Amino acid sequence: MKNNKIKLIITGFVIGVIATVIGSLLWILGFSDYGIATTIDLAVKEELLSPILSAGALLNLVAFFIFLKQKKIYQARGVMIATLLVAIYVLYQKMS
Repeated sequence: MKNNKIKLIITGFVIGVIATVIGSLLWILGFSDYGIATTIDLAVKEELLSPILSAGALLNLVAFFIFLKQKKIYQARGVMIATLLVAIYVLYQKMS
């Protein structure tokens, strides 16, 4: 049974990462005057990738609450872990 819980958490984590990527791409398409690749290159060069990821991670809220509503607690935990990893990365970038 424990193995099944880990698989569910990993599933939620993967969905959280995918939601962050999709949210970041939507943010780039909505707010950038450049293409996706150009915007990412500029963001990496100017150390502005963390705000884009932060905006993209907002989409994790949707996945998190959908899992909670469906009583899929372990998948919601996986989404939360993905969100926390993005937050740690953003904090690390802000501190350095």
